[in-house]
Amino acid sequence: MSLDNLQDIRLFNQVVRSQGFTAAANILQLPVNRVSRRVAQLESRMGVRLLNRTTRKLSLTVEGGILFERSQRLLIEFDSLEEELTKGANRLTGIVRIAVRTPTIEFGFVEELTAELSALDNLTVQLIVQDDPIDFVAEGVDLALMINDLPDSSLIRKKLGDVLFGLCAAPNYFLNREWVQNPDELEYHHFISPLKKYPQNSLSLRRTKKKSNSVYKINPQFQSNDIRARARAIYAGLGIGNLPIAEVLAGVKNGSLVHVLPEYTLKPISVWSLKTADRRNDRRLKLIEKLLIDTGKRMCAKD
Repeated sequence: MSLDNLQDIRLFNQVVRSQGFTAAANILQLPVNRVSRRVAQLESRMGVRLLNRTTRKLSLTVEGGILFERSQRLLIEFDSLEEELTKGANRLTGIVRIAVRTPTIEFGFVEELTAELSALDNLTVQLIVQDDPIDFVAEGVDLALMINDLPDSSLIRKKLGDVLFGLCAAPNYFLNREWVQNPDELEYHHFISPLKKYPQNSLSLRRTKKKSNSVYKINPQFQSNDIRARARAIYAGLGIGNLPIAEVLAGVKNGSLVHVLPEYTLKPISVWSLKTADRRNDRRLKLIEKLLIDTGKRMCAKD
């Protein structure tokens, strides 16, 4: 089988995973018509139809299902062979697609990643930053740092720890307000909270080293589905909100934040490093995964 055939099979597999040519083309950074044409050429060379195409969706033919199922191992073996043949080389090439949650950006990951990439001219990194659930397969993700959710049991996972969120505010918020002495007083303060489908009029807190939570009333004045937008509102002095403890402590140290009710935290949230099984031995991922794990551990710092 030629290398062109292998590459076309990769394209075909991504179309199947992404459930469409447009989504696959976005992941592969190729024009949609090129992806469609190369899959058609693959069908022509093989003499069988692999996909049933309609205006609404794609579906696999029997032959397409066989190719998709059996080619997984073929591509993994080829990647393993390529890795073995080139392991002595100093060049890393290709594309690595990474997904992280928004808070990750505040803990040095991008700075460390760009420092590494500056010496790797032939390696391309695509970084997805979002707080919505990630579909590893459909979005073509190779590696991710996830907070709390484990989207696919087939992924290789490593728990990095638990990130704690603490209450904080900018110092100027308390210039003309009384300090919060206990959680029951939170309802008398402006609060910055997530924007969700249901009202955010209460907050669940636990005392340090305790496992049980208590619920307290809050008075949200600003709500957003984006944690960095909420962080900006906190730093601007609009009200009290919650941020990762590591960020709160850094803010206290540089004078941009005060720690509110430091004896309380929100429920711990697990942080995971995840990667696809077929990239287990990929040297590119090993390089970036180390940076991602270091970032995750910084996020989980308690003091």
